[in-house]
Amino acid sequence: MRNALAACISSIFMLTIGSVSVAQELNFESTSEISEARFIYDDVLNFIRASEMLADAADTAGILEREYFGKGSPGLTEFIKKYGLSTESLIKAMRKHPEKYAGLHTLLDPLKELESTVRGSLADLQKYIPDVVFPPTYFLVERHRGIGSGSAVGQLIAVDKWVPPLDEKTTLIIHEMVHLQQVMAVGYPKYLALFGDEKNLLGLCIREGPAEFFAHLTTGRITQDEALEYTVEHEERLWKWLAQEMDGAETGDWMWQKPADPEQPYHVGYAMGFRIVEAYYNQASDKAQAVKDILGVTDFVSFLNDSHYADRFEK
Repeated sequence: MRNALAACISSIFMLTIGSVSVAQELNFESTSEISEARFIYDDVLNFIRASEMLADAADTAGILEREYFGKGSPGLTEFIKKYGLSTESLIKAMRKHPEKYAGLHTLLDPLKELESTVRGSLADLQKYIPDVVFPPTYFLVERHRGIGSGSAVGQLIAVDKWVPPLDEKTTLIIHEMVHLQQVMAVGYPKYLALFGDEKNLLGLCIREGPAEFFAHLTTGRITQDEALEYTVEHEERLWKWLAQEMDGAETGDWMWQKPADPEQPYHVGYAMGFRIVEAYYNQASDKAQAVKDILGVTDFVSFLNDSHYADRFEK
């Protein structure tokens, strides 16, 4: 049964102080029924139709404005606000990667096949998070950056860099779905605060950790598999480095930018967060409570201490 967000606000009140602002900030319908989880392809279809018109027209910007941006879903509208997508930036990406954008019509069937796989993983996720709810998933086209993100209207998944087969993309979708469970556990203002006045490296690592952890439980992978392999190999060194920097706000070589060391993959902070959350879950005797703790964590230092993650490096 599909539930308006207001239907689950009562549970949010119990989870966080100031939940009234959650109702004001979030704007989506969710469902606890896997069969009713919505996957919305309107923006991809609109872009493909616009692309077909471009072959016989000179006004590229005008067509994209009218047929893509002008008909955008709530997901595309939110993506534009979050990431500054514009007609000009999209045209620039289309000119740089013409074959990718011209071939987007070939993704439609694989996307529908992916939906079936994702629903299976959502069923597995529900086993670990019994009260999980499923906001909408919006697939869209942007400027070739491969962004997947939660948002106030649901999860936003850009597909313009994707190449079939798409099975591995299930991990990304589950990752973002878990972020939305975190939003509903802590409240949207508190969730966003970590990217603003309360920003700190440890918090950001642990914020990504639950999304990677539950993605791994349900798909056998995390979104940053290469970073995880590197982290396991160099974990003690990375932990000592993180311990020195975790109170600061700089993400540096940890996430979202190319590391200075050419041997280090992107986003090792995601992998470190995964390892900390994994340690917390494994040491917990009450797994159901551990799941609630993991999704609702806001005291990141206490969570790290309670995980006993660092104990393995003390000799």
